[in-house]
Amino acid sequence: MAIYTTFGGAVIYKPGSYSQTKIDLGGNIPLGPAGLIAIFGEADAGTPGASEIDIARNFYTAENLEDARQKYRSGPIMDALNFLFAPSVDGAIPNGAQSVWVYKTNASLRASLALASSYGTVRSLEWGVGGNRISYKNVLVNSGAAVASGLPPSLGAALTSQSMTFRANGGSLITVTFSAVDSDHDTLAEVVGVLNGTPAFAASLVAAVAGLNITISNVANPNAHKKGASEVFEVVSGGPLLGIPNGLKVSADQPLATITLNQKRDTLIETSTLGGNAVIEIARDSSGGATSASVTINATSITLTDSLGANVLDKAAYTTLGQLVEAIGFISGWSAQLTSSAYTQLSPSVLDHVSTVGAFAGLVGSFPAKIKKDSYEVREMFSLSVLTELLSPAYKGLPDALAETLLAGGAKGATSTMETVTALSKFEKFHVNSVIPLFSRDATADIADNLTDAASTYTIDGIHQAVKTHIALMKTVKKRSERQGYLSFKGSYANSITKSNGLADARVSLVIQDIRQIDATGAIKWFQPWALSCLMAGSRGGASVGLPMTFKFMNCSGIRHTAQPMTTAEQDIVLDFDPDTQFEDAIQQGITFLEAPTTGGFRVVVDNTTYGVDNNWVYNRANVLYAADIIAYNFRNSLESAYVGRKNTVSVAEVKSTAEALLTTFVGQGITVSTGDAPNGYKNLTVRISGNTIYVNVIVKLVEGIDFVLTDITVQRANS
Repeated sequence: MAIYTTFGGAVIYKPGSYSQTKIDLGGNIPLGPAGLIAIFGEADAGTPGASEIDIARNFYTAENLEDARQKYRSGPIMDALNFLFAPSVDGAIPNGAQSVWVYKTNASLRASLALASSYGTVRSLEWGVGGNRISYKNVLVNSGAAVASGLPPSLGAALTSQSMTFRANGGSLITVTFSAVDSDHDTLAEVVGVLNGTPAFAASLVAAVAGLNITISNVANPNAHKKGASEVFEVVSGGPLLGIPNGLKVSADQPLATITLNQKRDTLIETSTLGGNAVIEIARDSSGGATSASVTINATSITLTDSLGANVLDKAAYTTLGQLVEAIGFISGWSAQLTSSAYTQLSPSVLDHVSTVGAFAGLVGSFPAKIKKDSYEVREMFSLSVLTELLSPAYKGLPDALAETLLAGGAKGATSTMETVTALSKFEKFHVNSVIPLFSRDATADIADNLTDAASTYTIDGIHQAVKTHIALMKTVKKRSERQGYLSFKGSYANSITKSNGLADARVSLVIQDIRQIDATGAIKWFQPWALSCLMAGSRGGASVGLPMTFKFMNCSGIRHTAQPMTTAEQDIVLDFDPDTQFEDAIQQGITFLEAPTTGGFRVVVDNTTYGVDNNWVYNRANVLYAADIIAYNFRNSLESAYVGRKNTVSVAEVKSTAEALLTTFVGQGITVSTGDAPNGYKNLTVRISGNTIYVNVIVKLVEGIDFVLTDITVQRANS
């Protein structure tokens, strides 16, 4: 057996120097991001949460706030985002939320317009009533007929018993025979009468007198824009009798559509002139005894049929039209060409779907089947539109003409309590630090203030309980994604106390005051207490971990507490809670609230939770529990990343070194506190490995905010 060695999991036979790199996890390990917030509520536009493809990707940062504005436009969601990213005017809080996930609860509808002839449905990209301001217009132009014109060299005897032959749209040969009586055709009008009096001719063509000329054209077709193929005809023989050369091939002027979309609210107009472009021309000659031919195109195939049989070409087999033309050329009797070299690289999918378009050519160089890409151009226009989309599009021709018409059916949509439960279930998919419902009272009250759809059915009790249940679930050992709930209630002070006592949860804060701020449109107004929840959670996310919100100034220009409707005139407002006189009771009841000191604005009195069972120093202060959650999440996830999936040959010393690095990071970030018995913010760290499990135990010294400064002053008489 050859000499070998093993190193780095490999068996090495060839002599040489080999190395492997290991990462020393004993160094400083950065914390994962904090300030991660999930909100659910209503908006005037934007995709409902139930229709989002992946809610985990529907998040925003301060840097892409404009994207959210384009999507949601206005309403609680947009206002909440503004508050979350700029929550405080306090120097101790330099930032706001880091990332905010959004679930829109109201089931908005999009405005739409069904086009005639089942061509498709134009639907607004914007959800809600804004789509009702979009108009659609289609003007069809250049829908002329193919014309052959000639000055007859002579009439009367020259036409006696003579024949002319034509072929329209690649169909059967049309023969017109003049009578043996000279007087039947010795004027232009009589000649035209003979032509139009021949049934086969009149079915497809029409003759007319134009001064001293006779013109021949396709019969006017009001539906030519729907065909997907050009209308053509050929003068096969006898043309010189009327001063028209034999072999003349005429294509009709192609219909064009000028489609205009207009969002009248924003004066945003999109317009394009489309269609009229024959892309590929196909012909079948008479070789082999063929007497007829046609082309049929559908979603998957191109069928070339003649009197001898059919050839089916699979579209998927050809990447480009150039390849398709080449393939048709190999079929006996068939030929094809592109009308422009610019079309060579286009996919066969651009071709209009057509049925039995005539393709028989009696003359060399004639290509009767001229297939267009009209419907592709229409679909392309809508795919590039920022206003609308085209649902269930036709794949043939152009849409019918239509005078300017508004889309209809766009609606804000209603919110049910069940939809809020659905939002929270979606939030289980990713980690956040905080959850905020943008509701402060029952739907009935919001309906009365015209703040939600009349069909909304949510209740604030249902929302509160759903959030509380969600938070309890996410803190479990298996879910391992601890988070806090920032709830609100608009009602009387007495009812606010009842709500707080009913919540009684260390992970839940409750605010009860309206705040004055500007909305997404720039108008200053009063907001329900959910807006204050956003300021609190945003400030938490923008502050150093563990910093108490106590005495921090929030970004608002007014506070009030009232159970009255939001539409109540300012002069009629009756305040129901005074933070200057009722502060002790509110604190004891687990309510978080703002006060207005003499200077500085509006500040948080206590960073409270609704816990209230005892004076637990963690459960009664939201900042302390937030810090504990950050430690738990980062510590376990860092250890998981470092060791899960590795062999159990890892040493206890290495694991302990990694844990020490993590714990030292916490003290460096001010999340834990250095004390005499724990200079690095922790003590009694032990690690053991048994089988496939690592066991880690440690005591950490968690940061705590200073709530009180107690000073004893002894006053003495001054002695000389």
